[in-house]
Amino acid sequence: MKKLIIFLILIFLNGCAGKNVLSDYRFQTQTVSPYIVASWFKIEKTEAVLRVYIEGDGNAFNVKGQPTNNPTPKDTFLRTMAANDVNPNVAYLGRPCQYLQAGVCSQKDWTTGRFSDEIISSMERAVLNLMKKAKTKKVILIGFSGGAQVAGLIAVRNADKVQEVITIAGVLDHQAWTDYHGDETLTQSLNLMDYKKEFDKIPQRHFVGEKDEVVPPELTQEFVMDEKTIILVPKATHNKGFDKIAQELYKGEKE
Repeated sequence: MKKLIIFLILIFLNGCAGKNVLSDYRFQTQTVSPYIVASWFKIEKTEAVLRVYIEGDGNAFNVKGQPTNNPTPKDTFLRTMAANDVNPNVAYLGRPCQYLQAGVCSQKDWTTGRFSDEIISSMERAVLNLMKKAKTKKVILIGFSGGAQVAGLIAVRNADKVQEVITIAGVLDHQAWTDYHGDETLTQSLNLMDYKKEFDKIPQRHFVGEKDEVVPPELTQEFVMDEKTIILVPKATHNKGFDKIAQELYKGEKE
């Protein structure tokens, strides 16, 4: 089975060779039962803080709003942000069932259960594994769209290890988000709103797109305790226009 998984991964990577913006990073599968998570990383300075980019929901639904059979992102937005990060220790994590559909993957893992305890626990272990590789005690979690929910939930479980949480067009309260769009409630998922008191104690920044219709700025404004942590990016949509804040993003909260 392991050989088959590796073979399928190689087919995927070869098929995307021309588009792989993370080609200078090391690729490794993270076996975090019951899932296998795709990760890319560079570690150039052990013990320095590790920056982990967590992918959004990807291609979870088609244009008709129906669940797809494969949630792998079609765009390279977050991978490009990670690839261009000049810091010494940087990693990018796909979500369970993205890039490779192995283990227990089923449609609920990118629909109603996309933030389930199993999903969050697996992503948490993947982050901790990367921290061990970097021999670091501190991590900055950077979540895009639904990846912000994942980053936040990991952070409240590991507050002593998290230097900062950064979100880009982030879904912070998925109940408010699905209500806003009139979408199906994520009944099999945890919600960061239920841990808001713990989350508010963690250093954080939130980049929101002025023209974002997927996660409009007001949803972030309603959730975040301190509006000074919100950075409005003029003319940015959900995944376009954030390149102009790249240098601010790469600096880190305390620099």
